[in-house]
Amino acid sequence: MKQMMRIYRENREAVEGFLLTTINDNQKIETDEGEVKKIFKRLPCLSDMYLIDESGIQITPTWRRNEYDESLKGTDRSYFINRIQFDEKGNYVSNPYICANSGKPKLSIARKHADGKIAVFDLELIAVLSKMHLIDSNRLISKLSVAIYALLGSGLILLALFLGIYGLIGFVKAVLSFGDETLHYVFKSIIGITLAIAIYDLSKTILEQEVFYRSLTLEEGSEYKTLSKFLTSIIIALSIESLMVVFKVAIDDIRNMHFAFYLISGVGILIVSMAILNYVSRKKNKSPE
Repeated sequence: MKQMMRIYRENREAVEGFLLTTINDNQKIETDEGEVKKIFKRLPCLSDMYLIDESGIQITPTWRRNEYDESLKGTDRSYFINRIQFDEKGNYVSNPYICANSGKPKLSIARKHADGKIAVFDLELIAVLSKMHLIDSNRLISKLSVAIYALLGSGLILLALFLGIYGLIGFVKAVLSFGDETLHYVFKSIIGITLAIAIYDLSKTILEQEVFYRSLTLEEGSEYKTLSKFLTSIIIALSIESLMVVFKVAIDDIRNMHFAFYLISGVGILIVSMAILNYVSRKKNKSPE
């Protein structure tokens, strides 16, 4: 959402110019159903449209792309009229807002006619930015990329579920076992569940950023946060594995303790690497543009 708002702010003048030019091509909004359909065809990003009089009373149904809502005719929308200010050409463009009904970001345009009637257009912000190619368009390569990310992300979720179930089964075995096997199953269970959480978090991030909210949810530095979270889960899993190796070596053959040392050293290198990554990412975010 923040990324989308940034794109809108940077291109606000161009976006408003495009919308006002398109809407002003229709010199007057008629209540004829055929004319209404033409307007929706010309503006694919248009979601709702209606007319209100000078006092703020809605005098037409609320037209939508494939239907209209007659029940909204006669609604008092004076609150909208009282807080807007038209420019010299009789146009008003609102700031983006979240629609209470759909939960989607929208913006509204009001156009005042010579007879005092006001036409109000509600537009979906994502569709507007897509129409102007300010965010990813629906080109074939984009669709193919989304499909591949969706497939691989779903595969990672299935893998996370498998590891989670494996960890839970290990926990059940730990409860039912006795002696040295109990500790073995406990460690295996913790490792499986920890890796499941790490992989699920990675797959969720991939699906959110590359499939469901492509080009909209990727904030500045979010890739570093995702990598840090994933590395944290891996470090926890490897640390547990290192502890288990130490116990095994201590019980079986102390001469193999150097293998545990190598594993613990690797975990230490990962921790230092993650610390450097966090330092660099924070420094980059704080640096002036």
